[in-house]
Amino acid sequence: MTGLPAAANFVTGAGGTWTQTFQMDGVDITGLDWEFVIRPQAVDTAQPPLVKVTPTETAQGRIIVDTVAGTVQVILTPAATGPLGKGARPYALWSNPGLPTAIPWCAGIFNTTLVPAP
Repeated sequence: MTGLPAAANFVTGAGGTWTQTFQMDGVDITGLDWEFVIRPQAVDTAQPPLVKVTPTETAQGRIIVDTVAGTVQVILTPAATGPLGKGARPYALWSNPGLPTAIPWCAGIFNTTLVPAP
């Protein structure tokens, strides 16, 4: 699994729902624990991060894993993106976070923009 983490940057409106599906071609993702985090800085390890979602649904969202299709879908709710306001922050999608087998699959900048009210 060389070349990890894959690099990708994302943009969404603060206070909106954000969904992204990550395709894990040729990799068995069965039994992996998943976590998507957004932090103020890449070196920040403070708990909790600004945003943290796992397969367990919370007010911030959840992760849906489809082992047959080999996909990991991250869903962030307005409760996750709203407090971010305007700004660019590092994010990462991890499997088995906090364990010796932890792998960062994708990382980059998560940019939130302000969207005018209708």
